[in-house]
Amino acid sequence: MAESTPEQNPTVVYDLEEDFFDRFNLNKGRLLGKGMAGEVFLTTSRAGSGRKLAVKIFSLDEDVRERSLRQFTTEAGVMQAVSHPHIVPCVMAARCPAYAALAMPYYPRGDLGSLHDTQSPRQVNRYMSHVVRGLEHLHRQNIAHNDLKLENVFIDAQKRAHLGDLGLAMEMKDASRTALAGLVGGTREYWSPEKLEAGSRDRIDPFKADIYAIGVMYWALVSGEDPQEHADYQDKLADTKLNLSPSQRSLLRRLLDPNPVERPNASELVKLIRIK
Repeated sequence: MAESTPEQNPTVVYDLEEDFFDRFNLNKGRLLGKGMAGEVFLTTSRAGSGRKLAVKIFSLDEDVRERSLRQFTTEAGVMQAVSHPHIVPCVMAARCPAYAALAMPYYPRGDLGSLHDTQSPRQVNRYMSHVVRGLEHLHRQNIAHNDLKLENVFIDAQKRAHLGDLGLAMEMKDASRTALAGLVGGTREYWSPEKLEAGSRDRIDPFKADIYAIGVMYWALVSGEDPQEHADYQDKLADTKLNLSPSQRSLLRRLLDPNPVERPNASELVKLIRIK
């Protein structure tokens, strides 16, 4: 598969004077989810085609307009610039007077956050192999996801995992591949030790922070426990009562190593997490 870059694929965004749902003849259905960036609704075609989309709405109210536009532009840009079977694609993006809209495929099985305590070990491995392939594709293009968590992985009808919610993604142009810690975002329960300990002006590696978050996700899936801020995962992994295979325990120790230098990169991780 040919790789694409943002420079090769400029973001396409419709500027609309009318309502997005009216313009594209869509019925706005039930609320699928809500986060800091906005609300996601299930939509169907008014023409009766049966096609379902998930549409994320970014409010352009004055108090959140700057942040919303920044996240909308980032998410639409990255989704349109990269193409991979395990990254959520952008169907269309538009700015309306009151909000911006990002249309994506609808994933009927929801997200990993609602499934993480109900999956077999083989299915966990399958999901994680999909996630790390998508992440490797981003990292190869110098893009850090920057908000990896169970709720940002979506499952289709064939039980394939797709990495989404790219509104905080960072394209790294600095040769050092480091960023100010204050700009490395995500959800606190998935923060790496170096992020938790850093001052806002310290620099850290966002790619290795992504890898730590993958470790937290994998831990949650195999243990059934919810992610915890400041968790001592190395101590947890020393518990011999945990029902983990030697290979799982070894992999988790590497992913969750407090020293970012010791964590594998995404390309190594693709080889380490395989469907068995």
